Amino acid sequence: MTPEPAVRPLPDFLPVTRDRFAIVGDLQRTSPMEVWRESNPAERDRIVAAVAADRPDFCVLLGDLVVSGSSSREWAEFDRFAAPLREAAVPLLPIPGNHEYWMAGAPSLRRYFARFPALGKRRWYSAAYGPLGLVFLDSNRRFLGRLAWEEELRWYDEELARLDEDPSVGGILVFSHHPPFTNSRVTGDERHVQAHFLPPMIATAKALAMFSGHVHSYERFLRRGKLFVVSGGAGAPRVPLSTGTKRRHADDLFSGGPRRAFHFLRGAIAERGISFEVVGLEKGGAETAVIDRFALDWAAR
Repeated sequence: MTPEPAVRPLPDFLPVTRDRFAIVGDLQRTSPMEVWRESNPAERDRIVAAVAADRPDFCVLLGDLVVSGSSSREWAEFDRFAAPLREAAVPLLPIPGNHEYWMAGAPSLRRYFARFPALGKRRWYSAAYGPLGLVFLDSNRRFLGRLAWEEELRWYDEELARLDEDPSVGGILVFSHHPPFTNSRVTGDERHVQAHFLPPMIATAKALAMFSGHVHSYERFLRRGKLFVVSGGAGAPRVPLSTGTKRRHADDLFSGGPRRAFHFLRGAIAERGISFEVVGLEKGGAETAVIDRFALDWAAR
């Protein structure tokens, strides 16, 4: 059955209690039709349990929570494996991935919004966490349609400008399911993200980074002073990355191999900015370990 959380609207300002938060991408199980791909239910459950044990102030979900958003069975599975997060009272801040729109387009989001009533059926929104501005986007241009896409882009430009001018904001993080850059062998760079989400972000002084899922791996790129992190490794079938001369992008700052560990990101507010640890889990592993670290300094005020 669908859980019935208390319907409280998402606050404009998230409480800073433990000075840490989590980012998780691509929790969906392997489709039964893709029998040739790995299936990782045990690894996904361990990632979720590790996040719940951290008890972060909130957890960002980067989309693709289920294989098919129109399936009540898939959402029942999500309810099962996400139970530790709800039991730990971790607020969940999701964005829709392409799988949330499967197989019926926008009507598929009915079950998605039933799990997250605090969103008020918003597909894009923002919040503040201490000195951090958080901007959540729906990058599914095809499913949104022209009018909704244009509405979102206008809101995005205005919201970045508002946060950039707010003296209480030290930095802005942007969340988009589809990544602008990747070395994935399965999917390519998302041109619509490059064309529409990047220019306003690049022009915004306080915008520090974009976090994306979709690619079931971990990558980290630095472009024009902004960090672009691909984090889609929470349990979906991992995808290999091109290596050596076959890479589209030779500037991946993480030196892992072609098939990378399952993981989630742990962010922490610090005096100078935000520090991140990438908490990884190997296939078949029982224990998590930090596999990468990086930091983002607050923008000059």
